[in-house]
Amino acid sequence: NDKKDKDNNKKDKKDKKDKDKKDKDKLNKNKNDGKVGKPDKGKDKPNENNGNGKKPNKNKGNNGKKPNKKKPNKIEEPKSNSISFGGGSNSQNLRPDPTPRPTRRPKAAKNDSANDVVVVSVSVNKPADPTPRPTRRPLPANDVDALSGNSGESSGWNFVKSLVDTSSQLDGFERTSKLVWDIGTTDPWRLSNTFSYEGSKSLQSGINLARYDLAGGEPVFSNATLTTPKKFEGGVLSFMILAGQLELPNEAFFVSVDGEVELPPSLTNGNPDGWVEYSVAVPEGKHKVTWSHVYNPFGMKSLPLSTSVVGLWMDDLRYAPFTSDRLDNTANILGLSDLKMTNSADGVDSAVWKVDSTGVVASTSDFNNENDGSADIQFVLNSRFGGTLKYKVKADTTAPHDDFAILLNGDVRDAVFGEMVSFEHRELVVPPGKHVVTLRHRKNPGRFSSGLLNSLGEVGTMGKTWLGDLSFVENVY
Repeated sequence: NDKKDKDNNKKDKKDKKDKDKKDKDKLNKNKNDGKVGKPDKGKDKPNENNGNGKKPNKNKGNNGKKPNKKKPNKIEEPKSNSISFGGGSNSQNLRPDPTPRPTRRPKAAKNDSANDVVVVSVSVNKPADPTPRPTRRPLPANDVDALSGNSGESSGWNFVKSLVDTSSQLDGFERTSKLVWDIGTTDPWRLSNTFSYEGSKSLQSGINLARYDLAGGEPVFSNATLTTPKKFEGGVLSFMILAGQLELPNEAFFVSVDGEVELPPSLTNGNPDGWVEYSVAVPEGKHKVTWSHVYNPFGMKSLPLSTSVVGLWMDDLRYAPFTSDRLDNTANILGLSDLKMTNSADGVDSAVWKVDSTGVVASTSDFNNENDGSADIQFVLNSRFGGTLKYKVKADTTAPHDDFAILLNGDVRDAVFGEMVSFEHRELVVPPGKHVVTLRHRKNPGRFSSGLLNSLGEVGTMGKTWLGDLSFVENVY
């Protein structure tokens, strides 16, 4: 029985397996015929026939035609690289505007001051015409450039009709001073209306002649000290001095900065004819500038007799910036283009210095029938440390008929005459402070009579002076 049951089970399994295989084959055949997944049209669907085996016409009323249903326009957002910040109702989409293509066509721009529209047109056919060069107007016959035969721009000589005063007055001693003065307690300086360079008052030294005249023994000092503020920019202090004698050993005048003598007595001789301008260079920052008037400076027991009046007055204290500032440890060199100069003559317009290929030249013959005269090139130096004036000169002159001279503040410091074959390079030391430099070609500098000059014989020179390569090299400390 067990064997019979076992054989029956095997048969049942085999029959089931064969049946599953037949069902699978039938399913694959129906799938290939397109019948899989499609519902039967007749099942679970109401009969839509109209009783005659035909479906009702849904397009009735439109001549049997299918109605034209128009689709609404669909608004689509342009695609962009938008960046979303935040979320919800407060979120923002920031979409950068596309960069416009450059255009050369006329462009409209709004005017901020009005609502008008300004049209800016740009030409693309050809570039704008260049600005025409200015036309140089004719110069008068007595103009410096016209007489020189060349302009300062091309020749290098920076000639101007007049020098501009770059200084400003610090104290005229006419009213209460705003400066910090210390006039001392012994023989102090004081305001005076006895003499003045301008206005009605000046500052007078405290030396009393009645008290100290011919007195021997100890030196007597009268000092006035000015203290500059911390923000002082540095520059040259110039002032006018009136003194009777200032002759050693009786009397002396000097100026010191922080105890160091900057203007020695040797440079401050008295001038009985009037006021004399002096100056000192003062660095930037706070400093003490002291004006000292001394009687019997050497402390002699007895002094020589003097006919001059003892006394000293100061007026018109002024400040001027340095001509050039030392920015590093190299020397400041001022060339021709850096120095503004006047070019003039004594009442004879044609006698000025004239530009030529070598520099400038002055001629004695230009003074015509004048018995004497001079042609002057003049400029001002406000130097901090002093320096050297360099130049080259060539002379073809005969003394005392004519010569060439360099003057500092009106005093002759160098003179040249003779017959030179070529240029000679020369130098002149210029002290610190303010100095008026004059380059002068002179006719008859001694102002001798024409009879005396004619008696000296015939002159064999041309009566000319040539100058070139002028510069000022400032000292470096």
